Amino acid sequence: MEKKYCSFIDVLGYGSIVTDPTKSEEEKIKILNSIYVNLASHLRTTINEINQVINDKIFIKSFSDCFYLESSNLLGLLYSIKQVFKETFGFYSNITDGSEYTPLIRGGIVKDWTVRFNDLAAIVNNESGTNPVGLGVARAYWTSEKSNLSGMRVIISSEVAKDLNLKNYSRNGYDCLAQEYIYNNVPLYLFFEQIKKNEKDCEVDLLEMIWPEEAMSNCTYDFVSQLENIKSNFNTTSMNHYRRTAEVILKGLLLTDCDERTSETFTKYRTKLEEIIK
Repeated sequence: MEKKYCSFIDVLGYGSIVTDPTKSEEEKIKILNSIYVNLASHLRTTINEINQVINDKIFIKSFSDCFYLESSNLLGLLYSIKQVFKETFGFYSNITDGSEYTPLIRGGIVKDWTVRFNDLAAIVNNESGTNPVGLGVARAYWTSEKSNLSGMRVIISSEVAKDLNLKNYSRNGYDCLAQEYIYNNVPLYLFFEQIKKNEKDCEVDLLEMIWPEEAMSNCTYDFVSQLENIKSNFNTTSMNHYRRTAEVILKGLLLTDCDERTSETFTKYRTKLEEIIK
């Protein structure tokens, strides 16, 4: 049976939102609407765009607070996920309306077998549709949700990492791994970091994709400002997600190739992120 690259992506904090005793049902619905309109917009744009230029189209399925993607085109899938993460987080960076809610999402990517059965709900409703079932779905969920890695992160299993052609890369004192990717005849890079231990100090063999670096390259620093704006969304039990997301954004900042990287502005935002991480 052919194995495909499978990704499970989850909205962090969904349970906290819907069970929050300090918010009314109307407030909760408004937050959820803000999250899912944002996600739907970026998923539609990104997946439709990438599916125009790859042979094996990315299959997508959503359910509850999460969604699943599948393709045999690894670089196309990785690029799509990076774009979704970047655009989802940065969408509200220039919107001052406090009623909007910037979601954090987390994803896991594996390579394993799946099959698509007819979707039961579609059958009941006399519609067409399929539902992915198999080890790929289960492992993608497990990698995303059970790896004991907090924050808005893209976590990649070892067998997927072996299918990449990674090269050592260093900038601003940050050492990582890079994968070249040609998109519409333009050479791009995807960046990764090896994860050898999780937050419970257990040994793991995983990669993390550094998704913000392209947005940071224009030196607007919007992601850092947006992170500061959403701090009130986190309480003492969820603050680790906030700090770990700051770590990912710091890595993206260090990868910037902008002329301002040694400027006072660069240092200012780097310091802000380092203070959040402490």
